[in-house]
Amino acid sequence: MLLEILFGSQTGTAEDVSERFSSMAQSTGVECRVQSLDSIKSIEDLGTHILFIVSTTGDGEEPENMRHFWRLIMRRSVSPGTLSHIHYGLIGLGDSTYPKFNYVAKKLSKRLHQLGAQSICERVLADEQHPHGIDGCVDQTFTGIFWQAFGELIGRELKPRIDQRLPSKYQIQWIDNTEQDLPSLQSSVNTPKIPPGYSSIPLISNTRVTSDDHWQDVRLLEFDTDLPYKCGDVAVILPQCPLPVVSLLAELLNVQNKLHQKFIASNDVSTLSMTVLELFRDYLHITRVPSRSFFEKLVWFSEDERERERLLEFLEAGNMDDLYTYCHRPRRTSVEVLQDFPHTTSRIPFEYVFDLFSSIRPRSFSIASSPKIHPNRIQLLVAIVRYKTIIALYREGLCSNYLCQLQPGTHILMRIATSFNLIDDNRPAIMIGPGTGVAPFRGWILERSLNNEKLNMLFFGCRYRNKDAYVEKDLLKDTINLIYIPAYSRDQEDKIYVQHKIIEYGHLIWEWILHKQARIYLAGSAKQVPEQVSDALKTVFINNGHMTNEQADDYLQELERTKQYQRETWS
Repeated sequence: MLLEILFGSQTGTAEDVSERFSSMAQSTGVECRVQSLDSIKSIEDLGTHILFIVSTTGDGEEPENMRHFWRLIMRRSVSPGTLSHIHYGLIGLGDSTYPKFNYVAKKLSKRLHQLGAQSICERVLADEQHPHGIDGCVDQTFTGIFWQAFGELIGRELKPRIDQRLPSKYQIQWIDNTEQDLPSLQSSVNTPKIPPGYSSIPLISNTRVTSDDHWQDVRLLEFDTDLPYKCGDVAVILPQCPLPVVSLLAELLNVQNKLHQKFIASNDVSTLSMTVLELFRDYLHITRVPSRSFFEKLVWFSEDERERERLLEFLEAGNMDDLYTYCHRPRRTSVEVLQDFPHTTSRIPFEYVFDLFSSIRPRSFSIASSPKIHPNRIQLLVAIVRYKTIIALYREGLCSNYLCQLQPGTHILMRIATSFNLIDDNRPAIMIGPGTGVAPFRGWILERSLNNEKLNMLFFGCRYRNKDAYVEKDLLKDTINLIYIPAYSRDQEDKIYVQHKIIEYGHLIWEWILHKQARIYLAGSAKQVPEQVSDALKTVFINNGHMTNEQADDYLQELERTKQYQRETWS
């Protein structure tokens, strides 16, 4: 009996949950296969028993590796009843602080029902804001119910065991290194392998554009490349894990003398070849906050009585608070957890690192330049993620801090992807970009200003004009055709944000929409900004277009449907 687990994942969380359920299935003797949804090329590829695990990204959008599948099941040729042979479970992963919470799981559930698929048990819409996080939410509301219902469906009692060690994902074969002079760790820092679709791109400059005394470090990075792109595209970047953490993990796993030794990792479907350094630096996300499955797998190797008892206590259903307090609240990393369990860590066979750690996921950044203004150049505006936890330790975002520390001349791995559909026509453009949300508009405004007939209006938000209004140097020039409306939130006693400025300049916005068919674009955080800007726009329609609340709602929806109002937001 085969259980197929299909995931749609942007940051790797859905894939992690998929691997965890795969381990549960294997511990019960159920054959299981885990695949991303983009591996499904036709309806015929779908099995009979499926567990879907999907996340929601940006403004209620499907993850990139789910989009092909979504188009597949939305085809008009796919009739009701097409999936009547399928029994499925569904886990949605989301964050309730975002307006379109678990939107992708909800619409997938609706479409599966339309096509006749039969649910094994009630779906779960897991919430990152749950007191015990995603894992706790799934376990409390879904895990046990699913295995009981699936067992009844196939006529077997299924009780997953966390203490049963499973075979490793990969088998390892070490390759003898016959070189006399091995390169040092430092000299091999900038030699990552180039995966398919990526190019090795040199950095030209790395400039801080916020003042030195401002809390937020924002960088303007410029790269030399002939990669084709257009305004609105994103640069997709593969970061590296910090070398000090790489060295620490090698020491913990007793492979510090093998950092430059090559090995082959193979299984039935894939083969990898690299050095230990490349594995820890370029491939595995070793600085990530570990999921529940990380602790479950540590139990496999724990023979020290005290450490094993502590691990099992963390995994008891009644102790979810303890695990969350220990791990997620202080954002404790996987390597830090291994440090806390030294006896267990010393017994982990090297081949199991692929089971313990997930792979590094690429990060996308809106391109802030224009190919017409900046030929053979790509510029990025990057806000550095750095914060202090409740245990007074600083945490850093993997990719932003990797970029922050790059020196000119360093090569990084990059590819270009289509993202924001900035329509290149003569209609006026109203752009709303608080913070680094201004990035896709920066190059586009410069490009549109080559034609004086194109009208541009930008609402930009930051805290202080003298500290983080970094676009003004580039855009406030006589040659730039722009109506610039800033919101400096902390330069006065009452905080002022872009939504307040939208209402203040509502008469001008309404005039551009009504008489000039202006297009509206919003870019920025998906957390609160989209809802606040939507409310501000509806207020403009009510005050200046003399609409009722219901009419303003309908009007905004019509602007979205016709692409006259577009949003590019990110988590």
